[in-house]
Amino acid sequence: MPWRETTAELGRARAEQAVMVPSPTGALFGIHTPPDPSVPAASYCVVLFTRPRAHRNRMWVEGARRLAARGFGAFRFDYHGTGDSEGPTSFLDPNKPYRDDAEAVLATLRERFGYQRFLVMGACFDARTALSTFADKHSGVEGMVFFAAPLMELDTLVKAHADRKDWRHLLRALGNRENWRALASRERWRYMATVVGRVARGGKGRASHDTPLADSFVEHFGALVASGARALFVYGDTDAEYASFQVAMQTVFPRLAPAERARFEVEVWPGDVHGFVNIPLQRRALEHTLGWLERFHPQPHARAGANGSP
Repeated sequence: MPWRETTAELGRARAEQAVMVPSPTGALFGIHTPPDPSVPAASYCVVLFTRPRAHRNRMWVEGARRLAARGFGAFRFDYHGTGDSEGPTSFLDPNKPYRDDAEAVLATLRERFGYQRFLVMGACFDARTALSTFADKHSGVEGMVFFAAPLMELDTLVKAHADRKDWRHLLRALGNRENWRALASRERWRYMATVVGRVARGGKGRASHDTPLADSFVEHFGALVASGARALFVYGDTDAEYASFQVAMQTVFPRLAPAERARFEVEVWPGDVHGFVNIPLQRRALEHTLGWLERFHPQPHARAGANGSP
């Protein structure tokens, strides 16, 4: 366990409830962490999108209990076809987020627990699924944390990033032990094959900033803008996915009215945010996410109380 739970957080752990969520693809298994009744209520439920529901090193277990100790509800669950949920397993394409799963979860949280206001967060595919919740204008989602997701069709994104590579970069990459571990991923093999092919042909140049963004991203981003919600976007400057976000920053973001743009915070961190492969980066991502979400509390300085506040 990477953290020492306070008395208040242990209380939230003991109060957790297993929940089965009916969905079009089968029952989804989730965990509801109810807010601490002894602290001022935040009146929000935070939905932590991830695979598996605990996230890396149980980050979202910790996050859910800390948020609940501060008066938020929290919910984490397995998508259909993963973990303890029913339904078919399939390739996860960020441009085809699991919107049905997200909507089923929000509906259950409304009907069973009475929540009307929500905050969502995720990284990569999970960020795109969190963004898709805004497609329902009555979703009640008022804030989103969006970590390092691709915004273009996958083949286009791979080509854009591969265009910036040469043999020197490739040799350095092959000497990195973490890159070899990453090749366990089918997507990483496809990316590596594309890079090698383009370098061998002498392909160079900048990322294709004129490449259209994925239709699903443009649709869901437009819904986010129309919703009036706030959002935090975080990328690493060496993320392959950052190329597509740069396209967004040069296209859809400049079209926003000043009041709309003011609702969206953008941060570019040094290094690779998408991978979350080191513990210090995971801790930074967790602390930053929780701090940003806690600003939605009507009493943002409320603490868990004398029985064990952080």
